[in-house]
Amino acid sequence: MSSITTSTTAGSISSSSYMGQYTGITSDTIDQLLQSDELRKTVIQNKIDKINTKSQAWTDISTRLGNLTSKLDVLQDEATYQTKKVTSSDDTIATISGTSDSMEGSYDLVVKQLATSSKITGGVVSKADGTTKISTKDALGYSGKLTITNGATDGSDTALTVEIDVKATDSLKDIANAINNAKDPSDSTGTKGAGLKATIVNNQLVISSEEMGDRTLTIGGDLKDSLGFANSQTTRGQSAKFTLDGIEMERNSNSPTDVIDGVTLNFKKDDASKTITLGLTNDTDKELSAVKDFVSQYNSVMSFLSEKMDVGDPSKSDNTTGALAGDSTLISLQSKLQSTVLGGKSVNGVSASTLGLSVDRNGTLSLDETKFKAQLAKNPNAVKDFFFVDTSTKYAAEKTGTGYTADFKAVIDRYTSTKSGSEGVISLRKSSYQSEIKDYNKQIERITEQIATKRARYVTMFTNLDTAIGNLQSQFSYFQSQNSSSNS
Repeated sequence: MSSITTSTTAGSISSSSYMGQYTGITSDTIDQLLQSDELRKTVIQNKIDKINTKSQAWTDISTRLGNLTSKLDVLQDEATYQTKKVTSSDDTIATISGTSDSMEGSYDLVVKQLATSSKITGGVVSKADGTTKISTKDALGYSGKLTITNGATDGSDTALTVEIDVKATDSLKDIANAINNAKDPSDSTGTKGAGLKATIVNNQLVISSEEMGDRTLTIGGDLKDSLGFANSQTTRGQSAKFTLDGIEMERNSNSPTDVIDGVTLNFKKDDASKTITLGLTNDTDKELSAVKDFVSQYNSVMSFLSEKMDVGDPSKSDNTTGALAGDSTLISLQSKLQSTVLGGKSVNGVSASTLGLSVDRNGTLSLDETKFKAQLAKNPNAVKDFFFVDTSTKYAAEKTGTGYTADFKAVIDRYTSTKSGSEGVISLRKSSYQSEIKDYNKQIERITEQIATKRARYVTMFTNLDTAIGNLQSQFSYFQSQNSSSNS
């Protein structure tokens, strides 16, 4: 609103005039004049809101498909299959463990003797200057070599000799670390350890063989005496002795893996007077749980897809439809999932149907646990191979393979992939939505500018009209007053 000063030939007057003061046209009137333009903005904004609703629906679908993929990953995991339930009548003496390839069984075990390592203990080490009270981190002042030879007492293997270079700045701890980190000199790759273990007790080096059993440790080199091995004490190791199902055995380990194929025995205490029983049975709970989780997530996905595609009741005036009703892409996705869920190549008679998977007339997937357990008992390897056979190379960045889960994940990946250059359907669809929204926002910006321009023009036009009327009225009042004075 503006203050206006008006001059006339009859006289000079000053008055304050505002839009609508004489014409009655206000900002509300202008809003009514611009209503059709505002309606255009509203229509476009409604379109944007619908697109955002669709985009969010696809985001939710992608999330649910991702959850379904995670269930498929479990069915591809080697650890899911043929895990073992283990039992021990006395786990203070021994326990048992098995791999997916180990057979079920029950074994009677007597642990007569635990395996121990051979070791050699040196005397208390002093510094080269004669200092006896030292820290394991103090530089000893010796330089030279220490050699350690380790071999089986019965000559069943080739003795291995390790040479440790010692510098004057080395401490007792440095020497122990060098022994622990020593490599097998016969290994061309330089990665195989020498099989020695060094510890420090009361400033004395104690060197033991990592391999248990009766082995001979020999210390040499020009630093042998300086490092306390002039009058060393040797403790000879021994093999583990035990009977398994009445068979007498010996092993240079308390955790032998070569007694039963795929099975590890773990000896903890010897007791020649006691027979314990170890059991190993297949654990199907993990596999059953993995398939049930998959079934549940599949049904959740399909239910959500149906909700988003629901057309409601078109005969009702207040009918509500799903965000993606009539979307051909979503219909195609649902159809592909339905055709895949009971598919999969049969493996040794194992198929989706023989495993107890079935779909009712409403599209709900279910699992017959009795059938599933029967197949597991009959041919567990075939069940595993039906779901997934890993074909990945050793150093592959991604797992690849064949089978039911691989087929399912391939369908899902075509929709959910976000990899550059190979984006999935959902990613491309959402990009298209963003492009549409961007165009619509530009349209709204243009209309907003047009409305602002029109509003300014209307304000100017009606303000000028009010001003003109105000001027006329002032002049008319002036002439009336002059005429009255004249008559008087």
